[in-house]
Amino acid sequence: MAVKPMAAGTAAALTVLLSGGAGGAPAAPPADPPRPLPSGAESPARIGERVGVTTEAHVSGDAFSGVRVTSPAFAAEAELRMDGDLLVAVATVSCTAEPGSYEVRFAPPRGNENASDIDRLWGSVRVTPADAAERAECDRQVARRQPESQEERYPPGTVWPASPWDVRTVQAGGQLKAEDGLEMGGDGGVELSSPGFTRPVVMRGDKHVSATVRIRCDARPGLYTVLWNEDGKPARIWARYRVTAAAPGCQDPPEAVLQVGQKAPWLLGGGAALAVVGAAGYALFRRLSR
Repeated sequence: MAVKPMAAGTAAALTVLLSGGAGGAPAAPPADPPRPLPSGAESPARIGERVGVTTEAHVSGDAFSGVRVTSPAFAAEAELRMDGDLLVAVATVSCTAEPGSYEVRFAPPRGNENASDIDRLWGSVRVTPADAAERAECDRQVARRQPESQEERYPPGTVWPASPWDVRTVQAGGQLKAEDGLEMGGDGGVELSSPGFTRPVVMRGDKHVSATVRIRCDARPGLYTVLWNEDGKPARIWARYRVTAAAPGCQDPPEAVLQVGQKAPWLLGGGAALAVVGAAGYALFRRLSR
């Protein structure tokens, strides 16, 4: 099962992207556009450069959210994450990488390391020589960079959450519909909880379970996690969402208000889309990561 390149002349071409600075030059800001490399090619890279892999999300399951992008030249492996209709992974060439050619490969998601059909060569980078002064400057530049974002952006109409990092934005006092169509929980068997919810909610439905969650009017702007609480199993982070400030006069329904400072057992911590990312591969990944 080969990774299919995108059509030539479109944003669908599978590319490896390089950007950033090295030596005495300042680090490139994250907003700088990356430099593309065609599939199967070798690209020169300096220590400290950011390396991104971009591929079209498609229905074959060849590549999907969570697939790792690895290389001995990288300071750390990266993961493919959804960005609209594309899958993107970003890594940094290690400041200690020696000159030479290094393979860049796709690898199975964490927790699914035995999926050997995902392990494949994509291309390579050739690390150029660097002296001691350049390596010291590389360390300083990399230390100043913000970590790569783990958040994902799915196409319009995608059910939430399509992945644990499918971050949707909601105004305090607003609502989100949470859905799971992978038969991971039965009717009434799963409770969702989050510090931003007015109260925990129970997932309902025949196989495809869902629940509508309401965000507290007094929830502070920021990123929140949602816990999946299933009988007999440890709670796990299932989703994330971002809250913006409430509208003036926002009021929670009286029956839904949990008094500020009150402790509760559930406060344990901080369709089309599955076809887009490869439903078979993603479903397997989520089940194995439970």
